[in-house]
Amino acid sequence: MARSPGADLPADFPLPVPAVVHERRRDLVRRWWRSRGHQRNLRYWILFRGLPVLAGLVVLYVVTGFVVGWRDAYDVSLGIESPADTRAPVLAWFLSVAGWLVMPGVAGAVAGYVVSDSIASRRSRGLDEQFPQISKDELRDILRELGDE
Repeated sequence: MARSPGADLPADFPLPVPAVVHERRRDLVRRWWRSRGHQRNLRYWILFRGLPVLAGLVVLYVVTGFVVGWRDAYDVSLGIESPADTRAPVLAWFLSVAGWLVMPGVAGAVAGYVVSDSIASRRSRGLDEQFPQISKDELRDILRELGDE
């Protein structure tokens, strides 16, 4: 049977108040940034590569939405409407290129990381064991033996 902490103490025994640590925002961000090397492949990519790209894409979409209208920004980002037909074609061209290149690129990168992580977790032997390095002398001997046959 589990005992609660302090069950064997008298009722008037003062228990310490747990300390509440409030970290400054700067220290929290610094600790988060320094922990990036401890993340696994997909988590690292999403946190430190994917989020900045996504934030830039969101900013571009919001700015374009305010300038040309939300419906036009949506249509341009999906390629339904030509960027040249909007009120701000230069901004719409950036959104169009981002819609056609950045979004599929991010999706492909995430899929690639998932597949490579899945393959790596199932690999029983490392690549060094599967493909051992041989010296030039050993390679020369192997080629000499093959040439004699």
